[in-house]
Amino acid sequence: MTQTKAKGTRKRKVDMTQENIENIEEEVVEEVAEDVDTELPFGEDPSALFASSKEKTLELEFAGKRWHFKYREMTWGEKNYCVDKAQTWDANGGFQFSVSTYYAAALTKMLTDTPIRPITETTLNRLDRVIGEALISIVPQPVEQGVQNLKVL
Repeated sequence: MTQTKAKGTRKRKVDMTQENIENIEEEVVEEVAEDVDTELPFGEDPSALFASSKEKTLELEFAGKRWHFKYREMTWGEKNYCVDKAQTWDANGGFQFSVSTYYAAALTKMLTDTPIRPITETTLNRLDRVIGEALISIVPQPVEQGVQNLKVL
């Protein structure tokens, strides 16, 4: 099967044969717990496990002006929704992932208050490339290698 990754108007095909998938799986490195802090208390408040709804601000300087884009981090479920929305399967079992659909879906979930109204895939696609690149810097990668602030024991 072949995976097509699109960024801008360029497309790149990645061979997704079973052999390549197995090689990728073999490259995954298990993290070994070192110096486990046995004095660390166990969590008791399950609300600490939920995503923060705290609003953040991305400030950009563009065209001689400052621009504020307010956003919040996505929850695990929201990120999965965006990944699901960006993938398609054809009748032959071929898989395609649209990077532009993923970023547009993620930004419509994350952005809370911006100079852009309405926040849709169409309006996002019309932005200057520099602004678009700055905005996708706040979006988590569709497949993350390591997760910050998490230690698997």
